[in-house]
This record gives sequence, C-alpha cells and structure tokens, in this order.
Amino acid sequence: MRSSAERDNASIARNYTAAFYGNHQLTNRNSEEIFKNRIAILNNMEVDGEVEVNFRETMINMANVDYFTHRAEVNQEIIDINQKLSEVNSLLIQINRAIMARNEKSVKFNRKNLDINKRFLNGEFHPSKATVAANNKRSKENEDRCLKLTKAAERNKTKIEKLKKIGQENAANVLRNSIEISKRRSQITENQEEVIADQKHIASTIFN
Repeated sequence: MRSSAERDNASIARNYTAAFYGNHQLTNRNSEEIFKNRIAILNNMEVDGEVEVNFRETMINMANVDYFTHRAEVNQEIIDINQKLSEVNSLLIQINRAIMARNEKSVKFNRKNLDINKRFLNGEFHPSKATVAANNKRSKENEDRCLKLTKAAERNKTKIEKLKKIGQENAANVLRNSIEISKRRSQITENQEEVIADQKHIASTIFN
C-alpha cells in the first residue's frame, strides 16, 4: 500500500510540475504576447479625426483592462493554490513527525529486546529456572495477546481495504490529470504558434 501511495505522490508531483512550471508559465507568456500584439496592432492603425483616434485609444485602454483583469484573476487563484500547497506541506511535515515518532518507538522496542536477548545469553532466563505457575501465567498472557492481535489484524484489514479503494481512485485521477495536462500543452502550443504568426503579420504590416 505504501509503495502505491508513494508512486501516486511522485506522479502527482510530476503533474504539478508539468501543470504549473510548464503549462501555467507558457500560458502566461502567451497571454502577455497576445496583448502585446493587440497593442501593436492598435498603435499602428492609421486613424483620421477625433472619433477614430478615440476609437483607437479606448480599444487600447480596453485591451489593458482585459489583460490586467485576467492577471488579477490568475493571481487570486494562484494565491489560493499556494495556500492549499502550504496546507499540504504542513500535513507532510506532520506525516514526517509521525514517521520519526514511530521510528523512535521502534528503536526503543529493539533496544528492549536486545536487552532480553542478553538476559537469555547470560543465563538469567533459563529452562532450569522455570515454574509451572510462571509457565501457566505466560501461556494465559500469550493467549490474551493473540486475541488482541486478531482484533487488531481485522481492524487493519478493514483500513487496508479502504486505503486500496482510495489508492485506486487516486491512481485513476492522477492518470486523467496527466492526460489532461498533455492535451492542454498541445492547445497551449497551438496558441503559441498563432501568437508567432500574428507577430510576423504585424511585423510585415509595419515594415512594408
């Protein structure tokens, strides 16, 4: 189960990198270039008279308002995303602390049982020192502990089944996201090609 969860975690991290540092940055660049092209087109329009000049100036203003409104929306959503990421990081820190605490308990358990081994080796625990009463008591304690272990195993089995289901859903969602990110990259690339075509058209208009 842990290996599946770790695999999903690594895949999610790859999707995050592709979506944010790849697609998001490219999309932002496309937006910037599209509106630079818009302003260049408008600035190079030949206008005659106050009405046409006003048309051009209000169109330039509208383009700037459109772009900065979009940027404000993007920034707000990225702030919300960063907040969620901070919450995820806090949770990961808690997970690391839980793992560290578990490791510490395991170290103490191992130390205790190393000491027990030494007591066997130095003869402190030896069959010759056994008594019927002590054997019976130990047998009863072992039986009681086995019952508790059985119940614990059943609880763990139930949890594992739930985690398996969540893991399967996560794996499917990760794959769907990966496919969607790849499709989005193709769309972004198409936008980029159109931006470049516009720039060439604008340049040819200005210099011809």
